[in-house]
Amino acid sequence: MYQELIKRKRFQNRIAESRWSALATGVISLIIWMAAGLMTLKPDYLVAFVCLAMTSVMMGQLNSVNALIRIYSRMIMCSFLVITCIATFLFSDIRTALVSLCSAIFYIFLFHCYQDKNSPGYIYYAYLAIGLASVFWVQILFFLPVLWVVTSTNILALNFRNFIASLLGVLTPYWFLLAWYAYTYDMQAFADHFTDIAKFGNVADYSILTSHQVITFAFIVLITITGMVHYANTAHKDNIRTRMFYETFITVDVLALTFVILQPQHFAFLYSIMAINTSPLIGHFIALTETKWTNAYFKVLLAIATAICAFNIFIP
Repeated sequence: MYQELIKRKRFQNRIAESRWSALATGVISLIIWMAAGLMTLKPDYLVAFVCLAMTSVMMGQLNSVNALIRIYSRMIMCSFLVITCIATFLFSDIRTALVSLCSAIFYIFLFHCYQDKNSPGYIYYAYLAIGLASVFWVQILFFLPVLWVVTSTNILALNFRNFIASLLGVLTPYWFLLAWYAYTYDMQAFADHFTDIAKFGNVADYSILTSHQVITFAFIVLITITGMVHYANTAHKDNIRTRMFYETFITVDVLALTFVILQPQHFAFLYSIMAINTSPLIGHFIALTETKWTNAYFKVLLAIATAICAFNIFIP
């Protein structure tokens, strides 16, 4: 009976439940990076690659510690690797890689605070990651009000003490940055960093995006919507804690998506944030659906991802 059950598993489920899927995806990701420029040994590629490797491990840890998927599956880490590796035009962008890494660190510490209003230390470290990300991309500070809301409504961990801890976390990198600029007598650069947050481009000016960016963005929007619809239909099967976490992913994902639509000049950074938030959603879909239609859809998504990756590597 057990052997018959194994035989009935579809391609999608065999991939999702395999203990080799993470290793295979990691090897393929390394090959993609080598084809896209890692072999040149340029410092920007090397640093960005190390950041990707660290972030992918953290995404796997985020899944394991918080049991984001009810069965054994590495699909969240695998989904993250696929989403990031198809965007080969970002491989040399160290700042977007660091923003992605900081976003993963934020969730690891934030989820540790679930229903714990006596956790200023973890709250501080979570928002320290946001502060560090803002050093590389100051516009992430626009996310702060929403992050405070989800810390209160979804993580159930916001009180006055933890709010102050979050503020201190965001401000900590700037204490060191201020000291450095004062030491180098370049306070104008420090001021310019914050004035950048008030600079807005033309609303919905998609002419600044390349065809590579548009196609890659269309794919992540497709899988984001897929993951959201799937989770809305199956959320009742997860416990309340897991539902709260996924609602956090969805909220931040929608905010990032709206940000891209309104201000596409920030596409690179917002794509890296969407990669972090979309990976659990599409990973949940791949791991926990098992119909012939979802199996076929999974194969289509793989084909599309492969085609986009090839397009971004080989077509200038």
